Amino acid sequence: MEAWEKFRSFVSEKKLIEAGDRVVLAVSGGPDSVCLAHMFWRLKKTMPIDLTIVNMDHGLRAESSKEAKRVEKLGKKLSLRVVTKKIGVREAADSGKISLETAGRNLRYETLFSVAEQMGFNKIATGHTANDNAETVLMWLIRGTGSEGLAGIPAERTGPGRVRVIRPMLPVTRKDVMEYVKRQKLPFSMDSSNLTLDYTRNRIRHKVIPVLNGFNPRFVEHIFNLSGIIAIDNDYLGRISERAARRISRTSGSGITLDLKGYFGYNEAVQQRILKDILPENISLRNIVRLRDLIASENRREIQLSKQWRIEKRGGRIFFRKNKGAAQA
Repeated sequence: MEAWEKFRSFVSEKKLIEAGDRVVLAVSGGPDSVCLAHMFWRLKKTMPIDLTIVNMDHGLRAESSKEAKRVEKLGKKLSLRVVTKKIGVREAADSGKISLETAGRNLRYETLFSVAEQMGFNKIATGHTANDNAETVLMWLIRGTGSEGLAGIPAERTGPGRVRVIRPMLPVTRKDVMEYVKRQKLPFSMDSSNLTLDYTRNRIRHKVIPVLNGFNPRFVEHIFNLSGIIAIDNDYLGRISERAARRISRTSGSGITLDLKGYFGYNEAVQQRILKDILPENISLRNIVRLRDLIASENRREIQLSKQWRIEKRGGRIFFRKNKGAAQA
């Protein structure tokens, strides 16, 4: 199946686009985003939707201004509005003491949501592909992850207000993209920062995935299919565990209480998710293991879970107590 067919099928299956939608297209000028813009232009011929291209100049490379002009030229060719924004990535990284990658990602989404809200658009489309998803899953595996990491990049998510982020190109591989832009004779830019091995994602892209493709050329597609299966399982088990957590836990001014009799009435997969759901902060897999060890122990009665929480077990209940001086949840 070619890129266009994968795109159309995924949009239909996931109901990502409906008649009347107003969609901001995040277009950097690279092959993935150029492919995205062109496929939305084709989709616009089949249904009433409003489109605007947003291009962001990160100010990190000398060629970025030329890339912005190339995107403007593409917009003119497709008869689509183009909004160009300059974002201070290096300044944000320095002031927030975060990496350029993280600062760039944060600013990109802030800018996209801002443009969408100002112009009354209800969706933002990004050009994430099956390769991006495979890289993300591998990054999570390297760092350590549960099923959430294996679910990869979601097809859609809710942002501020009513704006939703959609990724209609997720089933499309990078190979599909290159074949598409060449066949359609679409000019694109290549970001030189994507070639450096300074970033984990780039090392996975250039070193790890080619090796895995050597074992199976469809490795990236198989990871995408796996992510889809895991996401469905996560959604189902997540809804069960949320209801269970509300049923067997109670929140008060002094903390959270979990009834162990009710807890042991659920399957082990649900038990693990209950422990993640009852705390307002994200809880690591390592601390989930520590919690479960406490619950299973006949002798142990208390652990210091984190700077935020102290956990006590007594009288058939687990008590989650906020440490004195910890920030309120």
